[in-house]
Amino acid sequence: MRDVHGPVVPVELEPGVRAWLVIDYTMITAWCRDTRSFSRDARRWRDWREGRVPDDAGVIPMLAHRPNAMFADGDQHLRLRRAVTDALGGVDGHRVVADVRGFAGRLVDGFAARGRAELLDDYARRLPLLVLTRMLGFGDNAGRRLAAALRGLWDGTDAERANAAYERTLSEAVTAKSAHPGDDVLSRLMAHDAGLSREEVLHHLVLVFGIGDESTANLIGNTVRLLLTDRDLAADLAGTRVSIDDAVDRSLWRDPPMTNFPVLYPVRDIELAGGRTIREGTPVLLGLGAANRFLADEYRERIQETANRAHLAWGVGPHRCPAQDIARLIATTGIETLIDRLPELRLAVAESELRWRNSPFSRGLTALPVLFTPRPPDRLTGYENGAAPATAWDAGSAGPEVHGSAEGEGPGRSGFLDRWLRGR
Repeated sequence: MRDVHGPVVPVELEPGVRAWLVIDYTMITAWCRDTRSFSRDARRWRDWREGRVPDDAGVIPMLAHRPNAMFADGDQHLRLRRAVTDALGGVDGHRVVADVRGFAGRLVDGFAARGRAELLDDYARRLPLLVLTRMLGFGDNAGRRLAAALRGLWDGTDAERANAAYERTLSEAVTAKSAHPGDDVLSRLMAHDAGLSREEVLHHLVLVFGIGDESTANLIGNTVRLLLTDRDLAADLAGTRVSIDDAVDRSLWRDPPMTNFPVLYPVRDIELAGGRTIREGTPVLLGLGAANRFLADEYRERIQETANRAHLAWGVGPHRCPAQDIARLIATTGIETLIDRLPELRLAVAESELRWRNSPFSRGLTALPVLFTPRPPDRLTGYENGAAPATAWDAGSAGPEVHGSAEGEGPGRSGFLDRWLRGR
């Protein structure tokens, strides 16, 4: 692809929906920082604006403008991002670790005695959902509907219906939280002095929960796959030459959980080598995975020998992901707990039989079947006889509950995000 088209490739997201895909590390970095030439506001999308892309196109729910920080520029972006950053900054890292370990242990208890599991459905897709619903202040009952809708959004399958279900569930949560605020991300967003409207709060939940759940689930699955298929990495981990945190970065270099997203819109025509032109308002997708891989292949030894977080998996520039440290903490703690409980974990099929989901924006496996030595449930989790925990996945379709502050807990603020922040 790069040999034929160079660092910027013309693509068709679905029949009639044309865009450009940039797959060069240096170019992505420069264009994401060039706020004079490129906008994040999807209302600049020329083909959609002029009626050449219908409102019911499968990619519309992912690409269409929403009133949140991802699609904002300039002062508006600064206002919205400050609200998100402050709301996330109130998250207590110690509490996150405790929640992850508790939920992870209970999930493992649900399949430990079987000696086999489908690790995505049984673990990787459940864990972030449980942690994020608590962090945001939702009750567990909203989880099943949110998770199902998210899969449809990311994969583009019946995306319009999935988007409606997703927004409806989140709207119910906002209504409930207005009456019962607590020490959680949603309450802090609603009370922030940036003065977010109800619509802005809703669409920041779409952003934080949607990308956070999908990306973290894929990050767990992709990293565990790497540990089970890369013998050198597994040996380094066993010999304590690398940590789970290092393995997560290796995975982020090779298979970032989100790719070809988000999107830039040129505010003027951009001239490319070879006489090609990106017209003003044409979507430019960020090929994070391809750009990472090209650079990783070029500097393979240097990247593998040192802890390196210069990858683009979390974005770059003023729109760099503000929740990356929380996602990393959930993934790292979740993988550590899994390996600690099931140290003999191995693939149940040949590596060549693993398949990637057919998604234009998300990089994740369709399934990750594993085998291990059957083990009894951990008595400390309180789930004897292999009983699975009651989670959002086991609940009915009741509306979302709302969690207030836990009894006896203070505001839970810490320097967690600052301590974990590394890289650009």
